[in-house]
Amino acid sequence: MQTCSGESSWALKMRLLFIILFFSSFSFSAEGDFSCGTIECDNFSANTTDLASLQSGLTTYMNNCYGCHSLKYSRYNRVAKDLKIPIEIYQENLIFDGSKPGELMNISLNEKDAVEWIGAKPPDLTLEARIRKPEWIYTYLRTYYPDASRPYGVNNKVYQNVSMPNVLEDLQLNLSSAEFDKVIYDLTNFLVYVADPSANERKRIGVYVLLFLLLFTSFAYLTYREFKKELK
Repeated sequence: MQTCSGESSWALKMRLLFIILFFSSFSFSAEGDFSCGTIECDNFSANTTDLASLQSGLTTYMNNCYGCHSLKYSRYNRVAKDLKIPIEIYQENLIFDGSKPGELMNISLNEKDAVEWIGAKPPDLTLEARIRKPEWIYTYLRTYYPDASRPYGVNNKVYQNVSMPNVLEDLQLNLSSAEFDKVIYDLTNFLVYVADPSANERKRIGVYVLLFLLLFTSFAYLTYREFKKELK
């Protein structure tokens, strides 16, 4: 009886674990029932092999976002190398605080000042494209709208009552809709790259691994056939 009771208890625990894992596989959001808060996400397809796009996104990020949002898991020289930017040009035009190329991309804004000035410390964005979907970021950056009730006079359709101001407002006002969308695409594309800078290299190596396995399997099969003939 004790064995049956133990098995029954074990089975019940396994069922509960299965139920928890099943429901945890769904993504629930407090922002709404849509894929991007209160709206559907815009279509977005990253292309981290497009160096021109990544370079443009990096420039936009460093000039508009980097004052508040660090990339503390990236290094200046790694980004420069991957994006094929000569380190001298990178250092002269995109490193504003005298940091050395080999340093991590931290910012000088401390938590105390951030809370006093804007109410909260802005998050590091190195892994943002992995934490959230790239299309979420893309849609979020495109959907600021005027809202006089908010401290900075703007709100966001994806993230209601957001505390971040629309730092790209000047670009939005001075560029055409298509040009601004391209800026947002490049910025999001850069964040996809920086969240996983080795992705392209892994894919390239993966192709060689698959070719090697195919070749090895072919030789192994031919060897097996010859060995089988000898046994006969």
